[in-house]
Amino acid sequence: MDLVSPVLDVFNRVWYCIVRHSYPIRHLRENLQSLEEAKRELEDINRDVESNVRRLEEQQHSRRTNQVKGWLEAVDRTLKEVRDTLQRGDQEVQNKCFGNWCPKNCCSTYKLGNEVIKKLNAVKELAIKRHDFDVVADKLPPAAVDVRPMEKTVGTESRFSQLWRYVQDHSVGIIGIYGMGGVGKTTLLKKLNNKFMDTKHDFDLVIWVVVSKEVNLQKIQEVIRKKVEISDEMWKQIDDEGDRASELYKRLSKKKFVLLLDDIWQRIDLSKMGVPVLDKCKIVFTTRSEDVCNHMEAHERFKVECLSPEVAWELFQQKLGKDALNSHHEIPKLAKIVVNECKGLPLALITIGRAMASRRKLEEWQHAINLLQSYPSEFPGMEDTVLLTLKFSYDSLTTDILKSCFIYCSIYPEDHDIDEDEIIDLWIGEGFLRDIDNIYDARNEGKYIIGSLKLACLLETGREAIEIGKCYVKMHDVLRDMALWIASEQKSKILVQEYVELSEVKSSMVKWTKARRISLWRLNIATFTKSPSCSCLLTTTLFVRDTDLVRFPNNFFRSMCALIVLDLSRNEKLIELPAEIGELINLQYLNVSFTNIKTLPIEVKKLRQLRILRFEDTLHLQNIPAGVIPCLSSLQVFYWFSNSSPDAHHVDISLLQELEGLEHIKDISLMLCSLDCIDKLFSSPKLKACVTSLRIRCPEECSSLVLDISSSTMKRMKNLEIIGCNSLKELKFCGTEDDQEMRNNLPSLKILYLRMCPIKDLTSLIHVPSLLLLVIGECPSLTEVIACDFGSSEIKEAIDIFPNLQDMTLIDLPNLKSICRQAMPFPSLKRIEDDGKLISIMTGLGMALLFTWMHVSNLV
Repeated sequence: MDLVSPVLDVFNRVWYCIVRHSYPIRHLRENLQSLEEAKRELEDINRDVESNVRRLEEQQHSRRTNQVKGWLEAVDRTLKEVRDTLQRGDQEVQNKCFGNWCPKNCCSTYKLGNEVIKKLNAVKELAIKRHDFDVVADKLPPAAVDVRPMEKTVGTESRFSQLWRYVQDHSVGIIGIYGMGGVGKTTLLKKLNNKFMDTKHDFDLVIWVVVSKEVNLQKIQEVIRKKVEISDEMWKQIDDEGDRASELYKRLSKKKFVLLLDDIWQRIDLSKMGVPVLDKCKIVFTTRSEDVCNHMEAHERFKVECLSPEVAWELFQQKLGKDALNSHHEIPKLAKIVVNECKGLPLALITIGRAMASRRKLEEWQHAINLLQSYPSEFPGMEDTVLLTLKFSYDSLTTDILKSCFIYCSIYPEDHDIDEDEIIDLWIGEGFLRDIDNIYDARNEGKYIIGSLKLACLLETGREAIEIGKCYVKMHDVLRDMALWIASEQKSKILVQEYVELSEVKSSMVKWTKARRISLWRLNIATFTKSPSCSCLLTTTLFVRDTDLVRFPNNFFRSMCALIVLDLSRNEKLIELPAEIGELINLQYLNVSFTNIKTLPIEVKKLRQLRILRFEDTLHLQNIPAGVIPCLSSLQVFYWFSNSSPDAHHVDISLLQELEGLEHIKDISLMLCSLDCIDKLFSSPKLKACVTSLRIRCPEECSSLVLDISSSTMKRMKNLEIIGCNSLKELKFCGTEDDQEMRNNLPSLKILYLRMCPIKDLTSLIHVPSLLLLVIGECPSLTEVIACDFGSSEIKEAIDIFPNLQDMTLIDLPNLKSICRQAMPFPSLKRIEDDGKLISIMTGLGMALLFTWMHVSNLV
């Protein structure tokens, strides 16, 4: 018995060891199944975690925590090992003998079994650890710069370089980028934003905010607060808009930031937004209005102009594509015509380029050109993409007067330089302006309106005027298309035709019935072969200008009884006006300047509503029938003046008396050719107060001419010409003796012509400080312009002599020795024209004056 017990004990111990070590071998199949199930469960957990992490990273600008990152890496590594183990385990099970019960190699099976157990435990442990983290991703702080997606740009390098220089200038804090709609302002701002992505800078934040027309302060603050990392919970606790602004202000004051505001339409109070204006920071905005730049107190204004023809062609080709451009050898030529219609406006170039990208036939391109030239709103994409975009600028105009005046500018042909004075008088004739009873107040309002339209980038500065005092504006062709489209939509259609033949005019007359305003330019016809066959009851405005017309057919105007404005100017072959013009009883504006009419029909006397009557350079109109002028009881403006012929227009005493009797007359321009007329004008306070342009040609015996120029009598005089006064030796401007009042003499006189007069000097001109242009010619007796010596005190005041003179012309003055005996600074002088005598004249002035003239800062 004592022998059996030790033997049993040894046996038990051996058996236990065999059982324990055989477990991995005996349960290999079951453990492999358990491992497979655990693997699938872990894979599901892994997919859930990974999906959640990616969603947070992509949608909520978050980053996975280090704990999650380590867990995912461990899972990935473990799953790879498990898959390998399972593969080997399956092979081992398949290789067992004796009915898949006994392994062929117990040692290798034992090792594999232990490996399966370890992998099973590792997988279970990883599955359990998933519950150790509730947060899988932390929110990231906002990026310093968020990239703005944009297409490839063309031709923006030079303008962007200038903008970037402003950004780098430490003295410039606020920059306004302005320009018409669709010109590329937002593109430039995006390029600036993205420049901070790839350029080393020391700004903490670059903030992009789209403002748009209706300012949403809460939306703007929401964008900024996310950039300065104010949490949602904290932001919700701040209900008051002012408190939110204070919190933003406090955060931003600690940052060096760039704030980019896109599409501003009005002044934005930065303090209400919570944005501090700091020396170390930059605020850059885009707007369609230069006025907004002023209200935002921009340190630099950057105007974005339309593209040059070369760059416009490059952009159009990029959007059109080579396939369309090369599909026919004639298409490039037609494509350039299309590009010309866009006048460098990127929005139009891109829209039309894309629309034409699939067009391969010449007929399609020819039709496209016809649409763009005649019916631009019908071209695919033009109305929805271009015209409606531009219309926001029109809609932003603050008054109906501004809107009406803008639309009216489209009555001129494409690329036309519009005379500011002319368009303002037309606005007055149409009744657009409020102060039409005071012509000068109305004109001041007109100037203000032009300024407002230019600030809104709806008009632009036109050509440089040759004439002193003249100013021109232009309307971009695409803006003009937009204006014509708006007028048509408002049932106030404007019909403009240029360079058309008689057949086209006849066929288009049917359209006249639906047109509120008709504008015909440069027609190649001598007469309308017939009058409009249908009534034009809606037509209030008719322009017929720069044509070959000789006369109008009978009854032409009888169908236009609603006419308010009739402009027949610059028809140089027109010789008569039909008598029926007197039936246009609503007419307020009549212009027959630069025509060859010989007389006015007596029926004009019926035009009792007429406010403005213009006859400039009507060289063959010798007189106005007696009794016509007194009947024009509403007349305010009377122009009968010639800039081209000194012999035109014979004004007599009776006409002056008739003008003097008009109650509302305010503006008179005429030519006087007799001493009686001169005496009559200068003895009539009313006529003197009204005259704005005056030509005096007096071949009679008149050795001295004294003009009362005190500010109370001739304050409106702008243009004075004294020509062919063969006996005139002395010209005096007399007025008040008070020095202070003397400076106000002839406050409006800008232009003085003196020709063909035996005058000796013009010393009296020292009392005409507003003079811009002085022309002296063919005056053989003139030896000095200013013939007097100034005392020392007067020398100090010499700056007040010709302080505004910009242009001086001295022609055919054989005896001129000097302009003045002493040096004068001529601070505004830009141009001197002479006939070769100027050098000797300047030598006669002495070295001091020569030195002064050589250093006139504006001289070109």
